[in-house]
Amino acid sequence: MTKEEATAVRHNELLRRKIMGYLVSRSVSAVCELGVPDRLADGPLPVAELARAVGAHPGALGRFLRVLAGEDLFDEVAPDVFGLTPLGTLLCASTPGSLRELVELMGGEAYRVWEAADHSLRTGEAAFPAVFGQPYFEWLTEHPDAAKRFDQGQAGLVELRLLPLLGLDWSGVGTVVDIGGGTGALLIRLLTGNAHLRGTVFDLPHVVAAAAPALADAKVADRATVAEGDFFERLPRGADVYVLSQILHDWADRDAVRILQRCREAMDADSRLLIVEHVLPDNAGAGAAGLLDLHMLVLLGGQERTRPQWESLLARGGFRLTSVTEGPRSSVLEART
Repeated sequence: MTKEEATAVRHNELLRRKIMGYLVSRSVSAVCELGVPDRLADGPLPVAELARAVGAHPGALGRFLRVLAGEDLFDEVAPDVFGLTPLGTLLCASTPGSLRELVELMGGEAYRVWEAADHSLRTGEAAFPAVFGQPYFEWLTEHPDAAKRFDQGQAGLVELRLLPLLGLDWSGVGTVVDIGGGTGALLIRLLTGNAHLRGTVFDLPHVVAAAAPALADAKVADRATVAEGDFFERLPRGADVYVLSQILHDWADRDAVRILQRCREAMDADSRLLIVEHVLPDNAGAGAAGLLDLHMLVLLGGQERTRPQWESLLARGGFRLTSVTEGPRSSVLEART
């Protein structure tokens, strides 16, 4: 390979994977918005038939699918006939652990905020207020459709997130509080898998309103309660276990410490705090966790953390880290006072 040819290869790789990568995410968002993956859940279809079913232009749909086939999401099994790859099935709403709702979430305001990523780079603060005029969670209270997308997007991540949590020994636990528990997806899984367990979903009023029907539908309402409140102010007292799942990474250290202090105030001497989060390697940068760290900064001013950073944060909140249980997507950090 000549020097010029090697330069051309690097040039094309930089264009495809780095500079134009956002076109891939927007293409995924577009085909999901039309329901293309769900239409292919039962098997491959000709482009013309698929286009009629989802209301797409046949030629344009074929071009989109060929690009996304190059990303291993679709497979052209015959000329102009496409099916899903195993990776692509995660875009179907019916797939356990589906990322379909997350695609919709990332395709909206969470995507637009990256237009102002330079603001975060300059200031170290969230860019969302610079784009939308107020912090993200405050903005969600005034935009119920967006808030619903957020809740659904988070619920879609529960399957993998819960694996290390479900693998813990819950036999000696009587009561659990899921802090910032949203619509109750995490608590439902815990109660369904542990018939002796009782629990509480705790979140802001406009968020937790959907939890009671979800708990009833899951047939665990007789062992569950819903509590409204602000985790910066006060938490339900006296539970055996408190869970913070993907909460602290939303916040910079100062605010994360405030949440931990409220947990400490609510806990008894023998209560445990379980934190479900990423634990970044010390040299984190590549991969999904590193990108999520940047997204937390740009969207919320938060961050992912390394183990030393978690230990320092917990100490400032009045806790000591006692163990870390690793999982395929997140880890469980156990802390005690």
